[in-house]
Amino acid sequence: MNYSKPAPTNKENNLDPIGRFISERSRMAPPTKEECDELFVKMSEGSDEARKELIERHVRLVASIALKFRQTCVPMEDIMAEGIHGLVVALDKFDHTRGIKLSTYAAWWIRQRIQRLIGKMSSAVAVPHDVSQGKRKENLVRTQLQIDLGRNPSDSEVNDVLGKDRNLSNRVKFAPASTLSLDEPLGDDSNQTLSDIMSAEEEVNQSYREDGSLSDDMSVALSFLDQRERKVLSMRFGIGQDDSMKLDEIADVLNVSGERVRQLEALGLRKLRAVLMQSGKLDFRQLDKLVGKELRGKTKMSPLELSLILDSAA
Repeated sequence: MNYSKPAPTNKENNLDPIGRFISERSRMAPPTKEECDELFVKMSEGSDEARKELIERHVRLVASIALKFRQTCVPMEDIMAEGIHGLVVALDKFDHTRGIKLSTYAAWWIRQRIQRLIGKMSSAVAVPHDVSQGKRKENLVRTQLQIDLGRNPSDSEVNDVLGKDRNLSNRVKFAPASTLSLDEPLGDDSNQTLSDIMSAEEEVNQSYREDGSLSDDMSVALSFLDQRERKVLSMRFGIGQDDSMKLDEIADVLNVSGERVRQLEALGLRKLRAVLMQSGKLDFRQLDKLVGKELRGKTKMSPLELSLILDSAA
């Protein structure tokens, strides 16, 4: 698979390692689903290059999500670095055989890492300036190693860079304040800014779709369930099929006891609670009230209706 990296401009050469990496890769086209599948097959065979390509070609996704947090107290380059951490986590956990787009799945982890970083920095106890700068330098070096290695670096690898590569260490430590501007041209030969190239289709769509398909958040949440839990909930709530089913009907289909179906349903709902509440999407109490007592197993509830119940419970 061939894809080309844009040649760095003079402006990009003046950026710190993270800023230069983002500026260069932000113009790369994201991979198609077929390309993603091919790259994941290569990754499963041990290809570090395939992993690195997936990271590089999803930088635009990281940037589009990071843009939503630029009014916070956290520097933009730190938000981007944490978003890349989230992307790497997503690559480690993603199962491309489940039919979910990598960008949809990765967006969840990217937001999680960024939100956690902002929460920690907003509530953190004040520390000496040299301590905070040292930690920030360490985080940026760690991200640069993630980019270069295509995986999470070990603590010893980070320490080796901090202790031995004085050039990289100084570039990170003394990086200019304007590491990455979203509103300045990306190069001398272009009027495009980083904000300009964040196309709408790459932004995560948080609204529920009118065609009755599940929202991105619900699709990701369901991907955390194992096959039997997902199947039980799909039959119980009528997700992706014509009608919902009762416990004994599901038990007959799966050839298990009704009690086992109830256990799988409860476990699946607990996982959905954990995933969606962790992402700040909802409080599940209203879902339990509406679905658990009135709708579950009694009437057809489309994925859209389920999504709307989840949304109203937030």
